[in-house]
Amino acid sequence: MKPVKTALVGAGAIFLPAAMAHGADLPSRKAAPVEYVRICDAYGAGFYWIPGTDTCLKVGGRVRVDMWYTPAKNAVVHRSTASAAVPANTFVSSNGVDQYGWYARGIVNMDARTQSAWGTVQTVFALRLMSSSGLANTPPSYTAGTFAAGNASSATVEAAYIRFAGFTIGQASSNFTFLPPVQYHSMFSAIFPGGIRQLAYTATFGSGFSATIALENRAELISGNSVNTLGANPFTVTAATAGPVAQRLPILVGNIRVDQSWGAAMLSAAVFENTATFGNAALAVVGNAGPRVSRTGWAVSGGLKINLPMLAQGDSIQAWMAYGVGALDYVTTSGSNSNPLFATNWLGGFLRADRNLTLYCVNAACTIGGAEQTKAWSAAAVFTHYWTPSLRSNFIGSYARIIPGQVARNTAWANGGLSEASVWGVMGSLIWSPVRNFDLGVELSYAKLNQSLPLSVPVGLGTLAQVSPSNWTGRVRVERTF
Repeated sequence: MKPVKTALVGAGAIFLPAAMAHGADLPSRKAAPVEYVRICDAYGAGFYWIPGTDTCLKVGGRVRVDMWYTPAKNAVVHRSTASAAVPANTFVSSNGVDQYGWYARGIVNMDARTQSAWGTVQTVFALRLMSSSGLANTPPSYTAGTFAAGNASSATVEAAYIRFAGFTIGQASSNFTFLPPVQYHSMFSAIFPGGIRQLAYTATFGSGFSATIALENRAELISGNSVNTLGANPFTVTAATAGPVAQRLPILVGNIRVDQSWGAAMLSAAVFENTATFGNAALAVVGNAGPRVSRTGWAVSGGLKINLPMLAQGDSIQAWMAYGVGALDYVTTSGSNSNPLFATNWLGGFLRADRNLTLYCVNAACTIGGAEQTKAWSAAAVFTHYWTPSLRSNFIGSYARIIPGQVARNTAWANGGLSEASVWGVMGSLIWSPVRNFDLGVELSYAKLNQSLPLSVPVGLGTLAQVSPSNWTGRVRVERTF
């Protein structure tokens, strides 16, 4: 038996390598190859290749928590700001008005880029989720009849656009404005914090020079989506009423810009159509749609930024001026009584609701209607100084002057009349960044509105609210960007 056993073991030893070699030739199940995420440094830091594609993606976000305090003010709702909830010339006591606001925002940003034979295809999307209370809600607004706003949550698209071969299509920053929204409280110059929908083309010429031509969305102009109407005026005692305000043509915007190591400069212009219809029965054509009123609104602006590294690294001063006719959204945003960044009235007093267009009747039967546009100009400046690499300040000043048409200036306040007005504000903020992209900031701001009441003061209300009110706001912000 022993010789047989030894022979079998020897035979196995001889045939085992051959069997193993033969087995190696047989098909086998293997794990799929793993595609590891690779850094894409073609477009800057933070991009990585999406596995299995030729697209680079950058994902980021921001968490922002704001709390601020603004003393509540008595107010008188003007005829042109009246609503179903609050009739014309209603007195609003400060006892029923919110005087602090709080919100928490979470923003997700995505930037995807793919190289093509015609250049980079860039796709940007930013979604904002917000939980807010008090003054942080939109409204509260005296003009909307909401004074104690409670709590609310909302979702907003901050950006959604595609850039390709010089074209920008979607919701992006306006091509008219120059100053960035660096302030906590809002300036009285134009700003589109959520951007504006557009179709734009930008040509670059080298050495930092560029030019843009764009069509921007007319429907996003707050001051152009409704009109002021006058009651008894120098022509008639009949009040004008407004019918539908239809959107008919987009806004044409253009700019010329230069960005270099010393800073930046830009000239811009916008032109569009202000339209409205009368709702007066004597003028009605179909239903409540009377004859269409059409006026050309336009605005021009100039901006300048100068870097000041001789003071401290990161220091700069920026300034912007704009003038417009029937173009308040491109000059002074949504109103001189409000904090436009949040569309909240906060100065109180005798409120204004200036609009691009004012309608009025020309004769007693109102078989003839008239219209006039509001003129305005504004200026703003921002000085940014770094006390240390992690501690900076913004010092901000802004001014706006609003000039309604001649008929509005000669119509009583109670009938919708508006005088010329000026509003100015100053702000100072101190921001500490203990680590990169993490800000702890405080701000104090003050503003003053100067106006008169055309012809008369509503009886009994002149002692309850200021004609030319002022107010201040204190704000705290904690923000983390990643």
